[in-house]
Amino acid sequence: MNAPFTVQIELALTIYHAAELKEAMLDALERGPCVRFDLSAVPEIDCAGVQLLVATRRSAADRGQTCAFVGASDPVQATLALLGAPQLLTQAQPVGGTLAALEETVS
Repeated sequence: MNAPFTVQIELALTIYHAAELKEAMLDALERGPCVRFDLSAVPEIDCAGVQLLVATRRSAADRGQTCAFVGASDPVQATLALLGAPQLLTQAQPVGGTLAALEETVS
């Protein structure tokens, strides 16, 4: 089994950085079958950031990869709790209808 490749996200996961972060996160998925995104230094997240996390998770699943979000900062945890989607942090790989249910919650 391959060791996870970890990417530290330090920018705000907001609409202002979404395009830049999307490219970086998709590039990270090219690095191996198991990618972890460390969110411990994320200072802010908005709905565009949550959509980016969901899209990254979907891209990983479509490729048969494992994608995990670890070390969520307080702003990340608070926003996901407010949206009713804290499971986005704990679910390492979507299975079956779980991702669809999460997307309905986030939309």
